[in-house]
This record gives sequence, structure tokens and C-alpha cells, in this order.
Amino acid sequence: MPFRNQGRAEMVDPRDLRNLLAVYKERHFSKAATKIGVSQPAITKSVQRLEKRFGVALFDRSRSQVEPTAVCESIVSHARLVLAELTEIERVVQMLRGLETGSLAVGFGPAMSESYVTEALGMLAQDHPGVQLEVRVDHWKQLSDWLIAGEIDLLIADLADAFGDGRFLATPLPPQEFVWFCRRGHPLSDKTLITRTELMQYPLATPRMPPWAVKWFTEGVAEDETGHIALPTIRCESYSALKRIVLGSQCVSVALARTIQPELENGSLTTLSVDAPKLQTNAGIVQMCKRTPSPLAKAFTERIEALAASD
Repeated sequence: MPFRNQGRAEMVDPRDLRNLLAVYKERHFSKAATKIGVSQPAITKSVQRLEKRFGVALFDRSRSQVEPTAVCESIVSHARLVLAELTEIERVVQMLRGLETGSLAVGFGPAMSESYVTEALGMLAQDHPGVQLEVRVDHWKQLSDWLIAGEIDLLIADLADAFGDGRFLATPLPPQEFVWFCRRGHPLSDKTLITRTELMQYPLATPRMPPWAVKWFTEGVAEDETGHIALPTIRCESYSALKRIVLGSQCVSVALARTIQPELENGSLTTLSVDAPKLQTNAGIVQMCKRTPSPLAKAFTERIEALAASD
């Protein structure tokens, strides 16, 4: 809504139009100010600014009431259209930025797929119900191949293979402790403390191990007569499947505590105390260095970092 001022065309401030509509609706400056959360002097000055700009009175004021003038009635109808268009422009921009109708593909390592990162994804879907989200769970090699090919936007997994690779930008997350577990009634379940050698007397069912986890076993575990340590007996990237395997066999496994919390509560699984240094995650967020993250990717990583700080 332009007007002339010393030969220069200027636009009405949308905030003044919103204030005008508030007074028009409430027929009261103080009530209008309270309704939209501004001070009464501010909303009064806003209306006066419009009156000065248009050179007409917009409201007939008295002690008991505030009534719109005929000019105000006309301006209000146009103001509603202008503000509706501005709202639509903002909505379109948000869509183009990918926060309402965009898509995001993420990859999780098996352990991290059972952590707070899934909560962050749920929060993102709740805040932006129009977006499309895809999740892939696999080991590092497959996840990094997808990331390089552009099939996923980012991954959250063990960082052992990310550091030193100039293609990746890695953001470490706080470590989380792993717990060892077996089924109720397993020969190890009644032991107060077990060694790594005792642990390895039973089949091991875990996701693919990063080098630092393999080293944890090779330090202090007795080798067989061939000098070989087989790790693991069963390798699977799904913790849902791993838990079923452990529940129906003599296998032992390792996971984040929250992964097996339901089974611990119902007594079907039990944790094992192992006489060895604690196993902790070495995970983080990995993105491509030369690929600008989308707004959705930024929003997702912000939620992950916020949850990590409070976990």
C-alpha cells in the first residue's frame, strides 16, 4: 500500500496494519494492545502513524468508545488482503526452504538407532508434519557410501572411520555406555563378575564392530590354539533381531541400556558385569564437507545436539 512522501514511494509497515486490525476488532486501544501483546502507547502511536500517512482520521474516539470511520472501513478490507498475502509469501518461503514440504534422508548406525536420535527425528516430524523423512540403519561402510552418493543427507554412527577423511565433517556426540546382556537363566547370569575370556566362551551376537571395539576384545582375551579370536559369532545390524537371538540361545550381546530396558523390566534379559574397561560409544553426526546442509538437516542436528546435552 504505497504513498507519496517528497516524491518517494514507501510502503506501509505491516505491523501498523496488524495494529489497526486489532483496534478495529476490539473497538478499544487498551484491549487491542493486550490482545496482541504490545503496550497501549505503542498501538496508539501506530494508528496515529497511519492517520498521519493517509491524512485522515481512522477512528472517532470518545471516552466511552472507539468507532472506525468510513475511510477506516475501506482500509481494513485492503489491510486484511495485504496481510493474508504476506502470510502466504512467508509460507511459500518456508516450503522452499524445506521446513514444511521438504525431505530428509538419514542413516543410523545400529547402536545410535536405539538412542535419543530417534526421539529427535520424531520431534522433527511433529514440528513439521508436511515433510518426508527416511531412515536407514546399517554399518559404517554402507552408510558412508550412501552419504557420498547423496542418497542420505547425513548419518549418525561410530566415527572411527570418519576422522582423517577430508570428505567428511564429523561432529562428535557425548559418549554413552554399553551394557552386556544375556537371557534369564544363562550360565553367566548368576555370576557377580566375569572376565572377557569367560564372556567369549559363549557365542557373541552384535552389529559389525569398529576397530576400537575389536581391540577391546583382543586385549585380555585368550587366543585359541591357532592364535585366532573370532569376532563376532553372529553379526547383525538390527537390535530387534539381536534381542530375539539372545532370548532364544546361549548368545551374549552388548547394547545401550535403553535398547534392552523393556526386557530388563520384564525379567527376560539380564545385564552382565564384565571385569574390563567400560565400552562406550564413539559416535557423532557426519555430513559431507562440501555439501551445504538443508534447513531440515540443520533443524534435525540442532534437536540431536539439544537432546545429547540433556541425556
